Amino acid sequence: MGNKVGLTDARIAGLALPAQGQVEYPDNLVRGLRLRVGKSGIKTYILRKKCHGRWLNLTLGRHSVRFKLADARKKARDLLVDIEQGKDVAKKEGEKRKFSSGIGTVRELAEVYLANEVRGKKRSAVEIERSFNVYILPEIGDRLADTITRGDVSKLNEKVAYEGKRPTPVQARNVHRYLSSFYSWALPRLDSLPAHPCRDAWCPKPPAARDRVLTDRELAALWHSAVVDGYPFGNFVQQLILTGQRRSEVLGATLSEFDLNARTWTVPGNRAKNGKANIIPLSAPALALIKDVINKAGLDGDDAAHAERLIFASQTTLENAVSGITRSWNRMRKRADEIIGFEMNHYRIHDIRRTVATGLQRLGIPLVVSEAVLNHQSGSAKTGVAAVYHHHHFTEEKREALALWGNEVAKIASKT
Repeated sequence: MGNKVGLTDARIAGLALPAQGQVEYPDNLVRGLRLRVGKSGIKTYILRKKCHGRWLNLTLGRHSVRFKLADARKKARDLLVDIEQGKDVAKKEGEKRKFSSGIGTVRELAEVYLANEVRGKKRSAVEIERSFNVYILPEIGDRLADTITRGDVSKLNEKVAYEGKRPTPVQARNVHRYLSSFYSWALPRLDSLPAHPCRDAWCPKPPAARDRVLTDRELAALWHSAVVDGYPFGNFVQQLILTGQRRSEVLGATLSEFDLNARTWTVPGNRAKNGKANIIPLSAPALALIKDVINKAGLDGDDAAHAERLIFASQTTLENAVSGITRSWNRMRKRADEIIGFEMNHYRIHDIRRTVATGLQRLGIPLVVSEAVLNHQSGSAKTGVAAVYHHHHFTEEKREALALWGNEVAKIASKT
């Protein structure tokens, strides 16, 4: 049992040493702060605090001329604040957690999660890890994982969305999604966490779905601007227009994905957004464009040697796709405005894909075929039981659709 004498510097100096063992003296200003005195004469400050049903005994330091009562009180108060905020103050430097015990910080659990569930398994692994390192861990990384609340997640999302140089609600939604997936994995390992902290936490609402579709005149102006720009950026935009595929799928295309004899381009499942491989029949103008791109990229020699080379490779690092897309896109848009004679309403690269989809519908292409061209899985014929039993790839139907679209693009371009 501890002595009830309150602590002062004068009393500490005059304390008698115990005959055996240790004696503890509680402080009367900071609750939980105690001075432990041993028979050897060593006097040590400790902080005793009950946390999550267990007592913590934290050693603050030995009493000395450099660490007096005032220093111990300040350190104790700081630790009490950390404990209230859920920080793991009991973990010793270099100590490894056994997560089956239900104890661990967000940072410690995140290391296991990223190593076992993200790296090498998710297409967005690099972005997920970056979001943890830049946004999540600096804010809550040192907190015990089972103390994070819905309010903590809401504050984190709000900070990411609005406290930077410019609002980034899209980034905040991504951070929320990544943290939510982390806690879905961590929840079974955290016995003291009553509920998923990301559920019902505040997060910026998604923006209204874009519906921008280029008119024929706008599409023609953009096409001619891309022709002037040439390889690589202009040809990149032309391929987007002729095939309707995603920006990343076009930029990541390698020579091996093209079968010029069969007139097809196959986007493998590991590069497709939905994980499903997509065979894209090449219309006559698309085939001619790809042959021209391959020639300009210097890949028309020994196919075996160049098989895995990107057709839109960087000139400095052949393993990477060309950079500077935003600058080149702005240049082409400005030229397109000059061609059409006025400044067009804002449109993005992804709006080309929507324009192609709309054009296919205008040509009378069945929805299920246009969805197959775009490699969407949302078509009505591909849901429910149909998704299990129907595996027709619509290759010939897509060939006919893209041939019609290629002719339509040629007609549209010829009117300007």
